[in-house]
Amino acid sequence: MAADQKKNFRIAFLTVDWNYELVESTLHGLTQYTVDHPNVQIRVFDCFGKDQGNDKDRSEYTIFQLPNLSCFDGLLVQSNQIVLRAAWESLEKQIVESGIPAVSIGQELKGCSLVFFDNSQAQYDIAEHIIREHGARRLAYLTGNLHSGFEGPERMSGFLAACRDNGIPKENIEIIECTWRTSDGVDVAKKWISEGRPLPDAFISANDEMALGLMETLQENGIRIPRDVMVCGFDNLSSAELSSPRLSTVHTDHSKLDYFAADVLVGMIRGEETRTRIPFGYELICSESCGCHNAPRRGVIRDLYFQQTRFLRSFYIQQDLMAEELFEAQDLPDLMRIFNKSHSIFGCDNVYLCINEYYFDNYDKNMWPHYAEHFDSTMVLFDSGAKDSESGEEVVRFPTSSLLPDHLMEKEPFLIFYPLHYNTYSIGYIVLNGICAAAKHNLHESILNFLEIAIENVRKKSLLHNLNDTLDELYVHDALTGLYNRFGLTRFGQQRYDDLIASEGSVQVLFIDMNDMKAINDRFGHESGDAALKASARILQRICSENAFIMRYGGDEFIIIDSGRNPTLCEEIDAAADEYNRTSGIPFVLSLSIGVVRTTNEERKPLDECIRIADSLMYRNKQKKKAARKAEQPYPDHPE
Repeated sequence: MAADQKKNFRIAFLTVDWNYELVESTLHGLTQYTVDHPNVQIRVFDCFGKDQGNDKDRSEYTIFQLPNLSCFDGLLVQSNQIVLRAAWESLEKQIVESGIPAVSIGQELKGCSLVFFDNSQAQYDIAEHIIREHGARRLAYLTGNLHSGFEGPERMSGFLAACRDNGIPKENIEIIECTWRTSDGVDVAKKWISEGRPLPDAFISANDEMALGLMETLQENGIRIPRDVMVCGFDNLSSAELSSPRLSTVHTDHSKLDYFAADVLVGMIRGEETRTRIPFGYELICSESCGCHNAPRRGVIRDLYFQQTRFLRSFYIQQDLMAEELFEAQDLPDLMRIFNKSHSIFGCDNVYLCINEYYFDNYDKNMWPHYAEHFDSTMVLFDSGAKDSESGEEVVRFPTSSLLPDHLMEKEPFLIFYPLHYNTYSIGYIVLNGICAAAKHNLHESILNFLEIAIENVRKKSLLHNLNDTLDELYVHDALTGLYNRFGLTRFGQQRYDDLIASEGSVQVLFIDMNDMKAINDRFGHESGDAALKASARILQRICSENAFIMRYGGDEFIIIDSGRNPTLCEEIDAAADEYNRTSGIPFVLSLSIGVVRTTNEERKPLDECIRIADSLMYRNKQKKKAARKAEQPYPDHPE
């Protein structure tokens, strides 16, 4: 069906939550777009990748491998946030191979049209404002990262052009290479002060975070802004609006920018002719830190302070409650059930926790496939209204290519996917049907980190429990026959005895000894002796009831605790041994001596007394069989 005839459009949006405030503004623009355009569904694939190229970064960027782009009608990419080169190159390949209409926001990307605002010109304009309007002649510039991404070099280029065009001599310009972080601004201020250098007329920063760190440190050391030195930033974060003095900066409405980009993309999907490069506007916020007008914002600051205080108080209470509950989970189904009840901390109507099938089904990493750093082909989602046909658990299994079960994908116009991983291996992903309320305060990453740790804790706890169960099984079972051993008798024998009397009304205790065991070992070897022991164990397991307790008492002796309702149990065991001798082709004769004691609920002999009596009766039976065999002498070279 042609694009212009389609009623509904599915759009994928790829971004990196490098600057939480800008990304949150972006996401608000996209959610509003789905409200205004009910025929458009947007699926956001977001992560917290940085530019370090370490294991954590690589694991974060795997979220870009989750969607099959060819299943979407169009693609938006917040390209100015993707700073890891390997992720960038992989994404370009995906876009070109998919062949779908695509729009890059911020930076040129193969296979995409470009929606952008001019970083270089914006930096030029605010630098020129400082020079022309405030007479600055000595300038220090804090760069962004010049080796990763395009914004750092572009903004520095704009700053240098403004200096050149306005006659600032090179010796009056100091370039300080930084990496976008608040700590960079702090370090620049501390170093400048410690060296006792005269202040420039203005510090111009490539972003607000560095400017705010610098400004706060200068003020802590008695330097007045803007009287002693002017400071300006770039991005217009809320912290810039709340700073004192109010930071002069550059503003771009990222909510409107991404709304506009979505509109451009939908036009492309419909086949409308579109320019390959489409600019978007910006404005200068000339305020107190450069000496411009005061910002009337006392009421705004007060309101924001109380809103933030209330939110943080509620958030940390919810986080503590969630932590307590999640760390009590005994296994993954239990954790998913708890999470389903306590996900209100995200501030969304619906949150879906999807776990790789191999992770969900097997806690042992050694049993995982070689691709455990990536998503499995099948996901497991908790659903209180569903039952897994095999395990009976409240989960739904669905193809990862579907992203979510079809009925959920259809009903949700807006979804955000975040990766879940521990170190380098993938756990799965989490899906929100709205913007996380904690994102405004940069706390959503900490929630996801906490959730990843809780899931991994449950995995290790469950693995340890399984290992303990395995050790416990080895502890109470005989290694050769698989029957219970004496430790098993101590732990389970009395309970099985009591249960059988209570449920059946009577119980029988058999004490069994293999005949001629020494002769079998001596004549045919210990391997044949072991085979005789294992054959005897199999016969006892086959003939006795499912509820019977069967153990190897030691050497060639066995004890059985079984229902008293089968009066022919001893005869059936003897018959099974005879049948084995006739059909197995063994060189030896398998023969058993049995003593049996029966007791009822009314009589209720103690178990140890039953064992003692059965042992005595077995010995009498053995003596009778021994006397009967003397004439036959099955092993004449080895008389018993």
